[in-house]
Amino acid sequence: MSDHSVPPSASGRESSAPGTVGRGRPAGVRFALSRKIPRGVRIAGSILIGMVLFLFGLLCSAMALTANAWAFSDGVLNDTGIVAVLLLVPVWGSVFLRHRWPWVPFIAGAGLTIAWGDALLLLIALFHLVIRAPKRQVVTASVVGTTLVVLGTVRMCLAPAQHNPFSIFFLPDPAQVTGVEATIPPEDSFLAIGIMTIAACAIGLGISLGVGVLLRRTRRMRAVESLAQRESLRNESLTAELARQSERELLARELHDTLSHRLSVISLHSGALEVGAQADPEVASTASALRQEARASLEDLRHLVGGVRDGNLADLRPGHGQPAPPNSASMRSIPQLIASVQSTGTIIRPSIIIQDVDTCPPALDRAVYRIVQEALTNSMKHAPNSPVTVDVNVSAAGGARISVANPLAQERRFPDAPPRPQFAPDSAARRTSGAAAPVPEPATDLASTGTGSGLEGIRERTDMFGGHASFGVRGEEFLVEAEFPPFAAEA
Repeated sequence: MSDHSVPPSASGRESSAPGTVGRGRPAGVRFALSRKIPRGVRIAGSILIGMVLFLFGLLCSAMALTANAWAFSDGVLNDTGIVAVLLLVPVWGSVFLRHRWPWVPFIAGAGLTIAWGDALLLLIALFHLVIRAPKRQVVTASVVGTTLVVLGTVRMCLAPAQHNPFSIFFLPDPAQVTGVEATIPPEDSFLAIGIMTIAACAIGLGISLGVGVLLRRTRRMRAVESLAQRESLRNESLTAELARQSERELLARELHDTLSHRLSVISLHSGALEVGAQADPEVASTASALRQEARASLEDLRHLVGGVRDGNLADLRPGHGQPAPPNSASMRSIPQLIASVQSTGTIIRPSIIIQDVDTCPPALDRAVYRIVQEALTNSMKHAPNSPVTVDVNVSAAGGARISVANPLAQERRFPDAPPRPQFAPDSAARRTSGAAAPVPEPATDLASTGTGSGLEGIRERTDMFGGHASFGVRGEEFLVEAEFPPFAAEA
């Protein structure tokens, strides 16, 4: 009698980000069948079921009309009956609105029930109201619908047998229907007609109310299960976020307590060395550069610790609209970076052309700076005192191109050459102390401290933006190249 085999679905929204508990409306529940069947197939199935209900209901209403004497004259359908039959078409057309507006077929079915006791359309609409409508509307529709169906059943049971639609099944001649000269059903069939009428009423109400309530409870249980599953996932997400936050706090605290102390000590001793070495400008200049680098490292560490605690370091990806990178990690600071490296005595041949910095994504701005920084660090570690060529070209239309080249170390070009001295005694220190200064041990070779993670970081930064990175020996030089695609410039 209804299309409850195709369960309805409700749409809703839920928060996409973990940890946003309480924000956004809870998502509606979708039955498992509606998730598997495509929407177009479900709509076609609903229309097909509606067509079956329309044709079957139209036939049943026409049969019920035959029990009304006012629709016939001398056993022939009169004008009033013809109008009634024609009105059945738009009335039963409301059955296609049973999903979205179930009150429309309910009201139309109530009119049919009052007119001549045909309650089929009313029961179909009542079934869909019980499933979809709010509780108050369900109670109202159930009371009104049950009352009309019971009153119609009582009226048919009290009316003469020839005016009962079910009497057509007990006529001796099925070709004869009710009318002035209609054959009255046999008296021994009156009880069977009454029982059939009451049974039809009970079955119709049982399916509409009983099955409707069952599906409504099933839908509610699935809604509760879906809500419980969603809340469980959110709780797990919150638990994981709290664990990550605890780990970030521990990492930030360790970074601050260890590196901050060591960098502060380096800065303090560098400042003391700068003040005490006024007689030797070269030593004072080196100490000043070391102190400035230590202070810059402390500033970078401060921002790094803050980013680790807030958990926003990993969000500096394309399309996230993050603010400008912290501290000096920007393409604007590349000249200062080169000057800082030059202060150590390294010869750098720079060629820097940077355009559209204001429209460059913050993450890309930071990535270009870090790649140049890492390439210069590698050059100083693996080819100290060798000239470095730095070529940076950035524009919105051409993207970003970075090239850093340095000659190979002497040991790699001439394996048989004697090792290069790593440290020279300070003659100024001897003159100041008045005694021969002890010859310090050779400095640690920085080339032995690398793990290759810096070059891998360059590759990861370029891959993040869809770019390309390459590095390796080319001729007698070690070359680091990175390319980024064009980025959109603001109008």
